Amino acid sequence: MTHYEVFRECFPELKLTEENYDKLAGEKLCRAFELPEGFALVKENELRLLCVLPQKRGNGAGTRLFRSAEDYIRSRGYERMEIGGAGSGLLIGAPEDTCGFFEKMGCTLDDRVAEMSIGELNLPDKPLSGADFEIYTGDSQKLYEAVAKVDPDWAQFIGVGDVFCATVGGEIASFCILGYNDTTILNDGAKRMGSIGCVGTVPDFRRRGIGLEMVAEAAKLLLQRGCDDIFIHYTAVYDWYSRLGFKTRLFLKLGGKKL
Repeated sequence: MTHYEVFRECFPELKLTEENYDKLAGEKLCRAFELPEGFALVKENELRLLCVLPQKRGNGAGTRLFRSAEDYIRSRGYERMEIGGAGSGLLIGAPEDTCGFFEKMGCTLDDRVAEMSIGELNLPDKPLSGADFEIYTGDSQKLYEAVAKVDPDWAQFIGVGDVFCATVGGEIASFCILGYNDTTILNDGAKRMGSIGCVGTVPDFRRRGIGLEMVAEAAKLLLQRGCDDIFIHYTAVYDWYSRLGFKTRLFLKLGGKKL
């Protein structure tokens, strides 16, 4: 079986096409470890993927693949193994139902995050905060300053896609980055997937409902522009998004192992 076929057996809920799997897995940049029962992919110090066919589990194949990956990462001089890794296009952590295995292997898994998409959207008909909402076309310096107040690391993503903003009195209050046709782990090959990412509200404007209304308006815009679904990636505030009707499709736990 190909790696893609094994992956689909292990994650039947993820309807990725083979083309999209290849884009997200980036196997050419990874070190692969293989057994008849499954495979593992490693990039730098990240165990990007470990798959064992469901009908072949229980005979130690997963342990052997994990140990091979662990030994390889250690031999490269790393002192820590990450499970998944934030740079992975597939799984940035351990799927929740696999955490027991990774903990048995000595991993510590803490933060719980979700991959989400739209369900039955519960979008307000009319914003109540008094903010204005639009794709930002103003002073780029002001945008970078607003982003820096929320998370300086996000500056690298500005310019990747349209930035949708809520403004109050001409000041940027909240922002997010839009994608109109993204390849994600929730793609099924038939739907055009939009995305909303790097959602942040400037501290002076928090607790007014502006951020939630901005996400609602951003979702409306993506749907109007032809997106069939909307992806929310790597979020710990899944309860917040659920207020708009977004549904969690996959829970992941983040962490790794000290070598």
